[in-house]
Amino acid sequence: MKFLAWIYRLFGRLICQIAMFPVLVFFYIFLTNQRSSILSFYEKLCDAAPTKTVSFWSGFSNFLNFGTAALDKLAAWNGDIRVEDVNTTGGIDSLFDLDPDEKGVLLFVSHLGNVEVIRAVAGLNFDRVVNVLVHTKHAGKFNNILKKFNPGSQLKLIEVTEVNPAVAADLKSKIDRGEWVVIAADRPPVRDRHNVVQVPFLGNRAPFAIGPYILAHILECPVYTVACLLKHGVYNVIWEKMADQIKLSRKNREEEVFYWAVKYSSWLEELAQEYPEQWYNFFDFWSKPVELDHAK
Repeated sequence: MKFLAWIYRLFGRLICQIAMFPVLVFFYIFLTNQRSSILSFYEKLCDAAPTKTVSFWSGFSNFLNFGTAALDKLAAWNGDIRVEDVNTTGGIDSLFDLDPDEKGVLLFVSHLGNVEVIRAVAGLNFDRVVNVLVHTKHAGKFNNILKKFNPGSQLKLIEVTEVNPAVAADLKSKIDRGEWVVIAADRPPVRDRHNVVQVPFLGNRAPFAIGPYILAHILECPVYTVACLLKHGVYNVIWEKMADQIKLSRKNREEEVFYWAVKYSSWLEELAQEYPEQWYNFFDFWSKPVELDHAK
């Protein structure tokens, strides 16, 4: 990120794209696990559309778009992508309008599209702190890069491997202060990969973490699904309210989590089919997939 920021600021976007192209080709050829994961995604799409075929280079556009998305992250945090440059039909500023009591919200995001643009636009143009839960030890370093790149950033990355009581209490206080909490709802947890619910996604069952729904229950706040997808050179904010509040009972928690996870996966599936080249899940999304029994 430091290297990209340096090239972007000194030489501009075009030179940055030229410098990235051979690197992305190298990655696509030699990062076999990531390439296989993207091709697996396309195979699932082709199962639903038999006229389409998958070749070795089918997923290269995802790598190219991922590079473009990285540049757009820098552009957004540099203030080069402004509120008026993002199509917010029904969009991001409405999230504040729908919050008259100034209570925070929980946003479910995914690795489809470029949610960083939303974070940047929100963090630079609205007086609202954005807290993003990430599963990486580099969160602190990335925070420092953002502060150097744009000191006005309201974004805070919080490194967590699990949502324990202390983390939950801290996030609850942030929600009560009117801050945003953002969590990716499309990946299994880092430590306990059994702490998932298997739900239908593109014709197979895929593991979705139960953590986001448990967290929503604890935070007792509105929950939104949000994505930011590029179409005809314009970023479009796509969101909808998932619930005013997700409540889980002890007796039927498993069934209730399944219900919400299916609702989220259905929303994500529809967008993934419409914007397949912006799918940036470079890992085996369908770990040991189980074919759905359509008779049930």
